[in-house]
Amino acid sequence: MIYSGTVMVKKDSYTWKIYGLVVVVLCIVPAFLHGQEKDFTTWASAGFKYKVKPAFTLSGKLEWRTKDDLGKTDRWGLDVGGAYSVLPFLKVAAGYEIHYRNRGEAGWKFRHRYHFDGTLSTRVQRLKVSLRERFQHTFDSSGDEFRWRSRVKLAYDIPKCKIEPYASVEMYNGLNRGERFDVQRMRYRGGVVLPLFSDCWEADVFYCRQWESKARKNIVGVACTYSF
Repeated sequence: MIYSGTVMVKKDSYTWKIYGLVVVVLCIVPAFLHGQEKDFTTWASAGFKYKVKPAFTLSGKLEWRTKDDLGKTDRWGLDVGGAYSVLPFLKVAAGYEIHYRNRGEAGWKFRHRYHFDGTLSTRVQRLKVSLRERFQHTFDSSGDEFRWRSRVKLAYDIPKCKIEPYASVEMYNGLNRGERFDVQRMRYRGGVVLPLFSDCWEADVFYCRQWESKARKNIVGVACTYSF
């Protein structure tokens, strides 16, 4: 009995050390990146996942983004969608987003987007590997933007631990006339997914480096999700 209690204390101590490390990284990384790049931003979101059936899940998310070294709100976004597991290794999804964006002197403008996804996934021992292909169409009063997004993601399932580190690389290819499927954007992202409050809540704490031909961003963010 004493031995069991000792093991539990050690396990809790280890878990809190991981939480502490995440907090330290979030405090240090912004200061470090601020000196490197002019534009440092944050993304924060809260959402839900509802499993209607074992193979079908509905989801929604409210997101807030900043820009100009945290000085301004970049946009508010609302995202709703659904995903269906066709096979154990294949999932298809669709979603709609509406963005309320800060366009500077032009004021705040609405933008709409819909997307269709297909995700292949497998597991190599404790390593989770996935490939997601997404078509998205974004439109507003100024025109249309078509993109094909390809993302490779690796996640590691730590034995006897609910904390899961991951890394991903995503490429945006242009589908508008004249873009010739050229790379328009790259995102390099790393983070950890960890339980929050209870087993129903989880938080994705991450850093993302975004590259575009005319702009670069360093992004630190957190996404909280409630599953039921």
